[in-house]
Amino acid sequence: MPSLPWPSIAPPFTGALQAGQFCELDGTEIFSCTLKGGTRGVELCNAVWADGTKAAYGFFKSNGTVEKEILQDMATLTAMPWNGMGNFMNESVTFDGGGGYAYEVWWGSERTAGATEMGGINVLKDGALIADIPCDAGSVNSDLTSLIELIEAAQ
Repeated sequence: MPSLPWPSIAPPFTGALQAGQFCELDGTEIFSCTLKGGTRGVELCNAVWADGTKAAYGFFKSNGTVEKEILQDMATLTAMPWNGMGNFMNESVTFDGGGGYAYEVWWGSERTAGATEMGGINVLKDGALIADIPCDAGSVNSDLTSLIELIEAAQ
């Protein structure tokens, strides 16, 4: 797997983050999972602490150190809602990382009772997939549908 272009970026607030608490400022977490055996995590949230209608993407180490943070206007996010067809539901939201990089956070699940939720991050460079980072099994917590509805309303 190639080295990923994630500079260390300081969060817009003070205090050490804990894994799984990137969005805990205001309880607006919309997606979260652990990655790479729990050594990393990703969370998306409705960034109500920021002016305007924005969403936040946070990629961090298990000790809470933020490796990549993106705060983006919802009207500029790319959202792919489930198309309603087939037995596998899937959705994604893509954040612009700058410099040609994009971070697509996805969720999916079979349409059966007790189905395991899956998810991950697709890292894109100029539209080409350069890394696929799956969420750890059993760690996905997703309500991307709500974020997609907010994105569609903002557009």
